[in-house]
Amino acid sequence: MNICNISVEKENSRGLSEAYKAYFPKIYKYVLYRVSDHSTAEDLVSEVFEKVLRNYHTFDPGKGKFSTWLFTIANNAVINYYRMNNRNTDPADPEKLEANYRLEDLIVNQELTEFLLKAIKHLDERQRNIIAFKFGACLSNRQIAEMTNISESNVGTILYRSLKKLKHILKEQGVIY
Repeated sequence: MNICNISVEKENSRGLSEAYKAYFPKIYKYVLYRVSDHSTAEDLVSEVFEKVLRNYHTFDPGKGKFSTWLFTIANNAVINYYRMNNRNTDPADPEKLEANYRLEDLIVNQELTEFLLKAIKHLDERQRNIIAFKFGACLSNRQIAEMTNISESNVGTILYRSLKKLKHILKEQGVIY
């Protein structure tokens, strides 16, 4: 089953359950790329799916794709999180960020993941958002372009420049050579 093409019917709770299973990992990664903290990402993703459940009856497939609606809710949750906590999405000192990892989150690539999440905080909000859509949510450049109202080629350019900047940051930190 291709999780990017799941269609969800309004009266079908099984469809909503399948959508949750299909989109949860993508939404989680997207939010994690935006907030760089596992526990915060978990809280925000829970909030996203609570809103989806409460407002599912308002979803109109004629107005757009389910995935677009879902990622819009996730994006708004992240924006509201920063507003409510009076936090700037570009903190003055990204080195002070410490992700709270639980034991089960510790995997072979934990250290690299930490460096990458810290490095992502050096990108501007637009770059972080596009990186999150691309690598966190596994969306195509075309899907990202539709969701952000910019051209597909502009998405590619922003991705290229963002990745180049991340590579430079990781080299400065001695993470890669």
